[in-house]
Amino acid sequence: MEYRQIRSFLSIAETLHFGRTAELIHLSQPALSLQIRALEEELGVRLFDRNRRKTTLTAAGLAFRDDAVAALSQLDQAIRRARLAANGKLGLLRIGFVSTAASEIVPNIIRQFRELNPEVECSLRNILTADQVQALESGSLDIGFLRLPIGDHPALNVVTVHREPFVLVVPSSHKLAKKKRVRLREVSGEDFVMYERAYAPGFHDRIFGMLRDTGIVPNVSQTAAEIPTLIALVDSHMGIAILPASAVKYSGASVIACEIADQIPMSEIGIAVSKPVRAAAVDNFKSFALNKLTRPRNSS
Repeated sequence: MEYRQIRSFLSIAETLHFGRTAELIHLSQPALSLQIRALEEELGVRLFDRNRRKTTLTAAGLAFRDDAVAALSQLDQAIRRARLAANGKLGLLRIGFVSTAASEIVPNIIRQFRELNPEVECSLRNILTADQVQALESGSLDIGFLRLPIGDHPALNVVTVHREPFVLVVPSSHKLAKKKRVRLREVSGEDFVMYERAYAPGFHDRIFGMLRDTGIVPNVSQTAAEIPTLIALVDSHMGIAILPASAVKYSGASVIACEIADQIPMSEIGIAVSKPVRAAAVDNFKSFALNKLTRPRNSS
C-alpha cells in the first residue's frame, strides 16, 4: 500500500468523480484508475461503485475512508516532525549557564530562539563552570554558557560570546568607594573574597594573575562558589573582590563597583558544545546564539 494510493483514494472519496480528481492531482484518469484498482486488490475489497452516471463509496470504502483520514493525518504529522527534527527545529535542549549569563545573555537568547523554534523544548539549569564541562563531556548537557578560560578540553567546541571588564567591588563604606577608578596597587594588604578555584579554575587563576602581576599576594578570607555569594560577603565586610561588571549591576547589595585603571584581561563567557555527533537542534541553537551574540553591535 502506497502513500499516493491513499491520497488518491481520499481525493476521489471527496469529489466522487474520477475525472475531476485526475485533474486536481495532475494525473491521467487511466493512471488514477490503476492506482485505485491496485489498492482494492491489496485490501481485498471494492472501495467504489462506478457507472457512467455516478461514483459512490461502498460500505467498505466508507469504513476505510474514516480510518484512512486519521492515519494519513498521523503520517503527515510524523513527516512534519521528522523534517523539523532534521532541521534542528524539534527536540530537547539541555542548557547550563553560570549566574552572570543568567542576567542578560541566556534569557534574551532563549526567548528569541523559542519565538522562531516553538517546538524545541529548553531545559535550563544554573550550573558551575567545572560541572558544565564535566556534563558536556559526559553527554548529560547539550549546551553550556560558562566562564572562560576552561583550559584544554579537546572534546569541546568553545566560542567566546561575551566580554566585559572586571571591576573592584568594595563595601559602600570602604575608603575606595568614592573613587571611580582605582589601581590594583591601592588594594595591597586588603582582605579578599575569592571564587572557589575548584568550580572555575581558569576564572580563579585569571584574577590571581592580575594581582600577581601587580605584586599583590591577596589575603583570602573567604571563598564561594557563586558570584552573588561573593557580593554578599563583600557587603558583610568580609573582604573586597574582583568581579565582572555585570555581576554588580544587578545586585541590590550595598557595594560599589570601581573601575580598574590597570591594563588587565577582560571577563569572558563562552558557549560550549560537544564536538562528537550531536542533535541538529544543538547546532541550530549554537548558530543562532553566535549570530546574535558575536555580530557587531551596529548591525541590524
